[in-house]
Amino acid sequence: MSEKTNHRVIVFSMAVCIVLVFAGMCLGAEGDMPNFGVLSLLPPLLAIGLCIITKEVIPSLFVGIWVAGTMLAGWNPILGFGKAVESLWNSLGDPWGARIVLTSLTMGGLVGVMKVGGGIDAAIQWITGRVKSPRGAMFFTELAGFIIFFEDYVNTAVVGTTMSPITDRYRISKEKLSYIVDTTAAPIACIAGISSWIAYMVGQIGSQFNELGITVSPYVTYLKSIPFVLYNIVALVLLTYVVFSQRDFGPMLTAERRARKTGKVLRDGAQPLVNTNVEGTIADKNCPRRGINFVLPIVFLVSLIFLMLIITGGWPEVPVATAIGEGSSSKALVWGAFGSVFLTIALYGVQGLASTQKLFKGYMEGMMSIFVGTIILVFAWGIGSSIKQVGTAAYIVSIAGDILSPGWIPVITFITGAIISFCTGTSYGTMGILMPIVVPLVYKVSQGAGIDPMMFMIPTIGAVFAGAVWGDHCSPISDTTIMSSMFSGADHMDHVNTQIPYALTAAAGALVGYIGVAMGLPAIANIAISAVVACFIFRIISRPIEVSVP
Repeated sequence: MSEKTNHRVIVFSMAVCIVLVFAGMCLGAEGDMPNFGVLSLLPPLLAIGLCIITKEVIPSLFVGIWVAGTMLAGWNPILGFGKAVESLWNSLGDPWGARIVLTSLTMGGLVGVMKVGGGIDAAIQWITGRVKSPRGAMFFTELAGFIIFFEDYVNTAVVGTTMSPITDRYRISKEKLSYIVDTTAAPIACIAGISSWIAYMVGQIGSQFNELGITVSPYVTYLKSIPFVLYNIVALVLLTYVVFSQRDFGPMLTAERRARKTGKVLRDGAQPLVNTNVEGTIADKNCPRRGINFVLPIVFLVSLIFLMLIITGGWPEVPVATAIGEGSSSKALVWGAFGSVFLTIALYGVQGLASTQKLFKGYMEGMMSIFVGTIILVFAWGIGSSIKQVGTAAYIVSIAGDILSPGWIPVITFITGAIISFCTGTSYGTMGILMPIVVPLVYKVSQGAGIDPMMFMIPTIGAVFAGAVWGDHCSPISDTTIMSSMFSGADHMDHVNTQIPYALTAAAGALVGYIGVAMGLPAIANIAISAVVACFIFRIISRPIEVSVP
C-alpha cells in the first residue's frame, strides 16, 4: 500500500470516527459507568483494522485509545485526547508494566553485549555445524520453545533473540520465525502444568468453586482440563507439521518463498521492531568465538529468572511447583535480565574479549535496537486499559446468546473467549471475565438437566483457556504477539497477517473437537479429531515452499 493510500485510509477512518462520535453524543450516556453497547466495539476494532490496513501500529493504537478516551469523556474529543495520554502514563507507571519495559530493554542490551563478545557468532557456528537445512533450523527453534515452557515472556525473549541469527542463515523469513516463537510461548505456558500462569488460572477456578461450594481441588481440575484446551494442543501439532512438511499457504508462503529465493528475511519496506541497522555491535575479527560465551549467558539468564521466580513465590518455604505458580514473573524477569547482563560483562571482561567501554556500548546499542517494540507494548497496554473501561468485553459476553444444553457451553465459551481476547489482546483478562460467568452457568444448567456438573465443567474450563489463548496468540494488540515480533526482529503486522491464517486453521480443528465434546466423545478422540482436521485443512490449502524446476 502506497504512502498516499495510507494517508487516505487514516483520513477516512478518522472521518468515520467523527461520525460515530456524533452518533454517540446523540445517544447520550448517563452515570459514572455508561453502557456504550455496540459502540464499545469501536476502539478495539478501529485500532486492529487500522493496524492491518496501514501497517502503522503506534498511530493505529493511539487512534483506538483516543476514541475510547473520547467516549469516556462524554464524547468530548479534546478531553478524550487527554484521557488517551493519561492511559499511556498509567500503563508505563504501573509497576508490572515498568518491569516488563525494563526487561525488554535489558534483554536487547544483553544481545548487544553477546554480539560484542562473540557469543552470538559462536552460537551460529555451533548450530550451523549441526543444522543442515531450513527444516533443521526451524526444528531447533521449536524445540527451544518447548524447553522454555515455564514462562511465555522468557520464551519469546530467549528463543527469538538466540535463534534469529541461525534462521537468517538458512533464509527463513522473520514471519516464520515469529510464528514459531509465538506458537511455543503462551500455548505451551498455559498447558505446561507448572508455569507462571498456574497461580492465576487455578485462582480463577478456585474462587468460583468456593462460591458454588464445590470441594474438588482447583489444581486437579486445571490438570484435568488440559486435554480440553484444544486450541493450544492443535496449534502445537500443526506447528510441528508445518515445520516438517516444508509447506505453507497464504501470506506465509509468499514470505517463505521470498526468503528462500532472494535471502530477504524481511519484505521490502518492512519495519521490524528491532533496528537491524545498528552498527558497532559486532565482535572484533581477532575475538575468539567460544561456545561457552553463548551458553553461559543463556544459563545465567534462564537460571536467574527461574531462581527469582520461585524465590518470589515463597521457596524454600513452599514446594517448587507451588512457588512457580505463586511467583512474580515480572520481578523475576527484570532481576534475571539485569543479573545476566552483569555476569556476562564480567565473564567477557575476565577473558579480555573486549574493553568494558565497548561492552557497555554494545549494551546501549542493543537497548536502542529494541526501543520501538517496547514503545508499542506501552501503547498496547494503553488501549487494553481503555477498552476495559468502555466495557467491550462485557458487551461481547452479553450478546453471546442463550445456551440450550450443557454440552454446547464449551463450544460457545471457546468462540466467545476467542472474540474477547482478540479484541482486548489479553488472555488473563479474558479468563477473568469468562470464568465467573461460565462456571456458575454450567453448574446451574447441569443441575437443571439432572447430570453431574463436573461432566461439562472441566471441558468448559478448558474452553475458557483455549479461547483466551487464541485471541492473545494472534491479536495485534497482544503483548506476547508484540514481543514475538520484537525479539524475532519481524515487522509486527507482517507477523500478525501471516500468523492469523494458521491460528484460524488450528481454531477450526479445535472447534470440531468441542463439537465432539457436545456429542459425548472421549477427550482423546476429540484431540485426535481436532489435530487431524487442522492438519488436513493445512495440507489441502498449502503448497511446497521450494518449487521444483522440471
